[in-house]
Amino acid sequence: MTEQEIRKVFDHVASQYAGTKWVACKLDFSGYKDEGYNYGLFMYTPLDEIMRLDNYDEENQNQIQRRAFPRAERMKHTLIEECQQAGIKLHIPPIPVDHQTPPYITPLSAKEVGVRGGAGWIGKSDLIVTFEYGTRICTLGAVFYADEFTVGEPVTESRCGDCDLCVKACPYHNIYGKEWAPGVTRDDLVDYHKCSVVRYMIGEKNKLGRKVTCAKCVLACPVGEENVQKVIDENYR
Repeated sequence: MTEQEIRKVFDHVASQYAGTKWVACKLDFSGYKDEGYNYGLFMYTPLDEIMRLDNYDEENQNQIQRRAFPRAERMKHTLIEECQQAGIKLHIPPIPVDHQTPPYITPLSAKEVGVRGGAGWIGKSDLIVTFEYGTRICTLGAVFYADEFTVGEPVTESRCGDCDLCVKACPYHNIYGKEWAPGVTRDDLVDYHKCSVVRYMIGEKNKLGRKVTCAKCVLACPVGEENVQKVIDENYR
């Protein structure tokens, strides 16, 4: 298939989910290149409600995420179906469900694809901060094959600067405050294990049947908030 034909499929999938964007990158950093894939795809869709720290409610935040995840799942199946129909070789790697046992390594880092494809940078919270929507997104990572494909310009520096709102917002003091750059790892930025375990333990203590949702680092980031609000106003109200 030509690049134009593949782009048409990706654009059509994205158009079915309000505000969804996508970028692509070369897959020379991933083991999937040995399985016949040579490009990575990063799709990201904004959340359907904006909550801020000054009106924070943990249960409402949980509901926002509960609405976002099925939407991302539908988008995944739409992408798979349309790529199959078009004859595009595409694979969506599984996302591990164990959030209590290090080292929490995934077959494909969607946010790395996003950074390499030009969608944004890694924030001090270790979340990808997209230029359009900041951290208020749900993401989908995939790998695909194309004879040739034009990719985005990789982002190689943080735009966080002196901002430390996510650092201050973390109730468990798991964000160290270091600024990201290529070569800076997740463990340099946050205590991911502590974040996951402490939220699980609080959820167990309060008999929630799940980890505490928290997401205060997401809510603290001001980047792209106006764009998320615009998508909400145009599509959910």
